[in-house]
Amino acid sequence: MKNITSAFFAALTGARDKGLVPRRFVWITGKDLASGGSASIGLWTGDDDINITVTSGVTGLPEARTYYGGLNLQVSPIPRTADLTIQTVTITIGQIAPAVQQLVRGYDLRLAPIEIHDMSFDTGTRLPSAAPEIAFLGVADGAPVKTPAVGQDGDIEISAISAAIAMLERTNPAKSSYEGQKRRSGDEFGLYSSTVANWQIPWGQK
Repeated sequence: MKNITSAFFAALTGARDKGLVPRRFVWITGKDLASGGSASIGLWTGDDDINITVTSGVTGLPEARTYYGGLNLQVSPIPRTADLTIQTVTITIGQIAPAVQQLVRGYDLRLAPIEIHDMSFDTGTRLPSAAPEIAFLGVADGAPVKTPAVGQDGDIEISAISAAIAMLERTNPAKSSYEGQKRRSGDEFGLYSSTVANWQIPWGQK
């Protein structure tokens, strides 16, 4: 069960009477192709750029971040599962803004960590009703840039998969590879691993 703040819970439960202004924040950390270091860009579904403090999904600590708005950002529904099914979320962005161009052309997004936060605005004051709540932690699984025809709109679809579950399906060839084992001080544990499955052992015979 997800624990949320009392202020965010009150905004959700009071939505029937007061209405709800939901917003989503996307934080992507890629590898800067120019410097080789990690760099992050924040995007959100609002119309203007915003500076806001969110709770990092990695460290669990508050972080002051800048999120760029007015990008026609759309985030697909986040699946809620109780099993080990990999959650997939599609993030669609218009490709004209400089921040988006920097993200997809200036950064290497292969397996880039992605955080998605949810927040709502108070319908009366238009101020955040609570600090953004972490809704999804994942890694980028593709970011194709669609080149539109003349007169049509182009966008970028970043596919994100759940980080925790995706890591469970990764294989480590070094665990059973003889080539990987022998690098560890001559360890030959996996010397016959490729052929042992085909051995015919005549039990009870010489």
